[in-house]
Amino acid sequence: MTIMFYVSIGCVVYRQSKRKKAFKIIKSMRNNNELSKVYLRIDNGYGDFYDVMVSADGETWHKALFSEEVLTPSILLPQGQYKIKFSVKSRSGVSAYHSKKGAFYTEVTVEPFIDTMIVFDNDTLYSWQEDYKEENLNE
Repeated sequence: MTIMFYVSIGCVVYRQSKRKKAFKIIKSMRNNNELSKVYLRIDNGYGDFYDVMVSADGETWHKALFSEEVLTPSILLPQGQYKIKFSVKSRSGVSAYHSKKGAFYTEVTVEPFIDTMIVFDNDTLYSWQEDYKEENLNE
């Protein structure tokens, strides 16, 4: 029993050290501006994105890494082309009722040092990529 305890503690310490190393790498990449932001916006309504997954090859999907921004959600991605899968909790007006819609797929091209935006149209259920502009988020 004691041996199993120490083996399990060793596994926990190993996993924890791998996580700390990964977080340090992500933090240094963010500080060096190697990660661009992909903002998420809903047109013709209000709502939130959830279950956001990112894939570089279209076969292996990973949970998206969000930035710390709360009011304007964004995903942190390095340069490249990605497929993004997401679901939406949306409502057409200011009300407590919302409907869950998804899963939707879109492609996004991320360029270094350039922020971009994924826009989801609540009426047509279509999504596309736009250049990021500060005034677009304040509408």
